[in-house]
Amino acid sequence: MIKAIKIKIKTYATHLYYLLKRHFINQVSLKDYRKIIHYLKVGFRNKFFNYPRLVMIEIGTTCNLQCETCPTPREYLERPLILMNIDDFKKIIDNIKNYVHVVLLYVSNEPLLNPYLPEMIKYAAKNFLYVMISTNATLLDEKKSNELINAGLDEILLCLDGMTKESYEPFRTGADFDVVIKNIRNFCFEKKKRKLKKPYVEVQFIVTKLNQDQIPEIKKFSREIGSDRLKIKSLSIAEYCYSDKKRQELVDKFLPTREDAKVRYKKDIDGKIKKRKIAHCNTVKNQIVTLVDGRLVLCCYDVRGEYVYGNLLEKQFKDIWFDQKNINKRKIAEKRQYALCKKCDLY
Repeated sequence: MIKAIKIKIKTYATHLYYLLKRHFINQVSLKDYRKIIHYLKVGFRNKFFNYPRLVMIEIGTTCNLQCETCPTPREYLERPLILMNIDDFKKIIDNIKNYVHVVLLYVSNEPLLNPYLPEMIKYAAKNFLYVMISTNATLLDEKKSNELINAGLDEILLCLDGMTKESYEPFRTGADFDVVIKNIRNFCFEKKKRKLKKPYVEVQFIVTKLNQDQIPEIKKFSREIGSDRLKIKSLSIAEYCYSDKKRQELVDKFLPTREDAKVRYKKDIDGKIKKRKIAHCNTVKNQIVTLVDGRLVLCCYDVRGEYVYGNLLEKQFKDIWFDQKNINKRKIAEKRQYALCKKCDLY
């Protein structure tokens, strides 16, 4: 009991520290006071008037890798492979800029594939929004790195799930380990060379059976390149898009076996995985998710667009969000009563 309380306190303290560093300390050092004011306004509306504070915008449905445990596999999406154009993006930002602060430019996509990405970042940043991307870093060459930095990107999540070719490439299918390592090093070097406070750099490391012994190496690498944070993540194998048989195959192939490894699943006596059971979901009231065609959907796991609130290219966000039917949808989702909720790997 005491140990669990200590872990919760440590987790909360860590979260609070990184939140303050990203949204206050860095912004003060940059003298970007209007972004701080925007953050506080959105936080106030979120706390007292039931507005969200974060938006995920799917700026494409394309990816250059074919990872076996991908939470948005192409064959599951059942949607065309397209990229969002800059005009639609600006319409969406104009529609939501007064209601959210953090903008994540990814859902089912690799954001670097969209040629309008730098312009998208500039436009969102111009409206005092905090802009983030998550990338597999395979395309993060010198030209792309400079474009992102010059555009005013606030934060980048660099996915590196192994410290050798043997541990990395079987998990990130289609990626070249040497290229990714080089790109990550060069991006961080460029930021350091320019003595910049942003983008805030977070290296993400998903623990698998293949890399579970490489935690010391990734910690050392993260320090060497000067990243702002290293996040060790547990492996997710999405129940909503893989059959039980396929999930078990992926578990046997990738789930860590070490007792001290970070995992979100436990195995029963037959070796099958069991999930945690959590009764309540806060995600649906704090974040919104926009698919590439402008549809506003229930959450980031609704990649097929089966639970749609409305379309941000057709209606005002405020009218969509506070429509009574959509309020009722969120109440049902908060209690995790939809079929998708039962298969969610976030909880």
